Amino acid sequence: MRVLHCLAQLPTRTGSGVYFHNLINEINKQTDWQQAALYALPANSFDQTSLQVELSQCSQDEIAEWIDCDSHYPVFFETEDIPFPIVGMSDEMPYPSTRYCRMDEEMINCWESSFYKELIRIKENYNPDVIISHHLWVLTAMVLEVFPDIPVIGISHGTDIRQARQNPEIAGRAVGSLRRLDRVLALADSHIEDLKECFDLLPEQIIVTGGAFDNKMFYPATHRPGSYNENFVTFLYAGKMSHAKGVYELVAAFADLYKKNPAIRLDLVGTADAEMKALLNSDNVPSQAIRLFDVESQAELAEHLRHSDVFVLASYYEGLGLIAIEALASGVALVSNNLPALSQQLAPSLEDTDLISWVELPRLRNLDEPYAEDIPAYVSRLSAAMEEQARRTLRTNGERENLSQSVQVFSWESLAAKLVQIVKDLS
Repeated sequence: MRVLHCLAQLPTRTGSGVYFHNLINEINKQTDWQQAALYALPANSFDQTSLQVELSQCSQDEIAEWIDCDSHYPVFFETEDIPFPIVGMSDEMPYPSTRYCRMDEEMINCWESSFYKELIRIKENYNPDVIISHHLWVLTAMVLEVFPDIPVIGISHGTDIRQARQNPEIAGRAVGSLRRLDRVLALADSHIEDLKECFDLLPEQIIVTGGAFDNKMFYPATHRPGSYNENFVTFLYAGKMSHAKGVYELVAAFADLYKKNPAIRLDLVGTADAEMKALLNSDNVPSQAIRLFDVESQAELAEHLRHSDVFVLASYYEGLGLIAIEALASGVALVSNNLPALSQQLAPSLEDTDLISWVELPRLRNLDEPYAEDIPAYVSRLSAAMEEQARRTLRTNGERENLSQSVQVFSWESLAAKLVQIVKDLS
């Protein structure tokens, strides 16, 4: 069995990138299938004269998160052929990126041409038996065009729904109907109607599998409390530092709580832009209680989680919110906006725990933009939820280990096993 995996982004640093390479690695453990990977890279990451990508050629921060498959087909950006950064499915990516909505016709043509050439090369040299294509977007539509007689499984990460809503012209011109997909993996039941509407899918094509985490990397600390300073409750956020991720409201909620309880700390992991740095250096926040860390590898993030008490996910929209599951697997309490895909996935296993606090979202426009008049009340709700989990943070090891055990059903082993069976059923 020859399997091709396709992703039009960097295969790391984002939820879909992590999904991409972990799925490949886990399928390797469970089968003897040959696997190939098509993905995007910035030109300066690799020696383009070599077709086989070696770990020693990766930049330092990519080594721990790389992929191990038989054949690699990278498409290089920031080159003469594609003279702009990788195009991201989110407006804010944790690396230099281009937005689909800002691409002109020339940019679209060179993007499509480069991926099309690589797909043709794969067809001639690798000839896959089945294809797994990430994101129901432009690349997946191209895969269906180039491989009309091969089973194709599409994986929706939720951001494709947002792109279709935000960019209907691109969706109509470059994506269209994806009904020829043999199966579509969705993150949650709440996405089914959107997938049907946006991509002309039939209900019987869609299988809800949820997301997954690496249980070899994300696990609880052996001793609690395990924060950097046991006199403080440590809150942690890791991800993009953008308005859509609610980080500014998180800082405001933390500042409100700090006025009542100065025995708390907030760690922010991610790349801060000038606006965020200005906020953290202003008189509006207790800067002495907030620490900023640059983008970390998965291994470093896992260690950081084990030394934290409460993870806070204030994002207004997530395809799933995998980082929240990784936090729970690390034995860390969770404060999260009530994101439908995430809450639906966790409900069967963690419905009764009091180590998760769900926060009611404000009214939103364009899926991830809160109405300004709703923000103060939302910040108050978020601060109250953080205060609630701060009071519970001295829970015993056993309760936190139970939290971690409850999410083992969402491991990569489990998800890959489901996908392997789907592939076998299509063969």
